[in-house]
Amino acid sequence: MLLLFALLLSACAAPRVDRVTPAAPAPAVETDEAGLIMQMDRFEADLRNSSALVRDPALNRYLAELTCKVAGNYCNDIRVYLVRQPYFNAQMAPNGMLIVWTGLLLRVEDEAQLAFVLGHEVGHYVERHSLARWRQLKSTSNLALALQVLGGGGLVGAVASLGAYGTLFAFSRDQERAADAYGLARLREMGYRDRRAGELWAAVWEEEKVRDRELLSSIFATHPASEERRDELLARATDAPGTTAAEAFWSSIAVQRSTWLEDEVARRHYTQSEVLLGRLRTLPPGHAQSLHFSAEMARRRARAGDQERAIAWYREAIATGQAPAQSWRGLGLSLRQLGREDESRAALREYLQRAPDAEDRALIEGWLQ
Repeated sequence: MLLLFALLLSACAAPRVDRVTPAAPAPAVETDEAGLIMQMDRFEADLRNSSALVRDPALNRYLAELTCKVAGNYCNDIRVYLVRQPYFNAQMAPNGMLIVWTGLLLRVEDEAQLAFVLGHEVGHYVERHSLARWRQLKSTSNLALALQVLGGGGLVGAVASLGAYGTLFAFSRDQERAADAYGLARLREMGYRDRRAGELWAAVWEEEKVRDRELLSSIFATHPASEERRDELLARATDAPGTTAAEAFWSSIAVQRSTWLEDEVARRHYTQSEVLLGRLRTLPPGHAQSLHFSAEMARRRARAGDQERAIAWYREAIATGQAPAQSWRGLGLSLRQLGREDESRAALREYLQRAPDAEDRALIEGWLQ
């Protein structure tokens, strides 16, 4: 990783390249672009077999159809993959491989916000920003090191190396502005409410502000959150009437969302998770889930007052009538931590009744004896 940062810091300004045309023929084999695309094709072949891919047919169909709609004339050039990673990120490769991380889907609130992010990534593809970045690296004295990173097995063949790949193709601020402009333009052309783009970045910025510098941020470095970016997107919004298509988005992610919330809490970056969950609790869709995982976060963090907060959120989730059985389990554990044995036993008995096949049944029954 240090090698990559050294490469990026030593690079000069990105050279200009022409826009790619829809369904453009493959570049000549002797060009650097053909070599770069070949490397990304190898990466994509490995990614197709990765256990990190989310293989939910309905969700993948929704993502593919929305991406095609956003890409317009470039639809046939782009293939989208959903990877289980609890961070806000998406990456576009020069061969048309678009990778979306589950942490991004957890953070967007409707289809309008997702369409903007996809449009932003399509903008990187259309403007061939990856090729410009690659030529920028090659123009430095670090060419040999860059080739080692690309071809030496550090990138190809492992989903775990997605972070390194993303860092290699971290775009300049000007390139990010151009991609934002492309995404906003597509948002308006498709009839979505364009203010949702700035509102997404405002929410992302709130998480970034509380970032613990010793932990990996929930916001990946290839898409840096900043006040400038938030303000620019909000200033560009026309506030023209438009749809958010929230129902279609929430319906598509409903099956997977609980897993992504579990991944977010398991990340153990509680300060950022607290900001995220506080926002999610204000949204009507998935409200019981947001309450349950807020309680899980507090119970596992276990700072002064956290068990009391957890108990309140578990009970609020249960009161919705849509809480999972694990809410009674968590409630029982938090009450047990506070020495409230009778209440704890009642909650744990209710958990076992609602989850007869619970993997921890023997353990819980041992406590109840």
